[in-house]
Amino acid sequence: MKQFLFLLLLVLLANTAHAQYGGPRVFLDLPTIYVSAPDVQKVGNLLGAGAETALNVGSHWCVGRIGGGAVFSLDPKSEDVGSSFLTTPYALMEFGVGKYRSNGNQCAKTHQSAFTAMAKGGLRYNFEKDATNPLDYSVGAEFGYFFIRDMFKNYEVFTSGNYLVKGKTFGVNFGFKLFLNLKAKRNY
Repeated sequence: MKQFLFLLLLVLLANTAHAQYGGPRVFLDLPTIYVSAPDVQKVGNLLGAGAETALNVGSHWCVGRIGGGAVFSLDPKSEDVGSSFLTTPYALMEFGVGKYRSNGNQCAKTHQSAFTAMAKGGLRYNFEKDATNPLDYSVGAEFGYFFIRDMFKNYEVFTSGNYLVKGKTFGVNFGFKLFLNLKAKRNY
């Protein structure tokens, strides 16, 4: 565990140093709204929606993310659907490598498309009171697309797959993110 945290810290420091070369990119995802299948093996019995907020610091090729949110799920096949409702709040810390909210012009202009295609991994803490493994490792991938209308505020459509190592579950999310580019110069 100590080795993993040391390695994660080292990677985040390297990412920060790399981002300084062209200046770090800082995004606030506020909010991220998505439909969720928290465990694809139980997709018929466990469906939901989620909301998340995250702060992202990175470059066009990698990102560090810290945030939190909640997944609201239920069993649609249950005789008493109301009693199957479950709220799962969580906190996350992730690191991703790949194309991150970028394009060939590195998003230097408005009125063009950009995308995300990256592998990611990190830690996820589940605040659910009955959680057997509250702290879990996650690995996965994220894909997104957006059209640059404004250098400060944009919407991204995304899909994300995450495998929780201790929980041995694979989940899929699909939704949109409103994100703010905190380093953009605004024209008021």
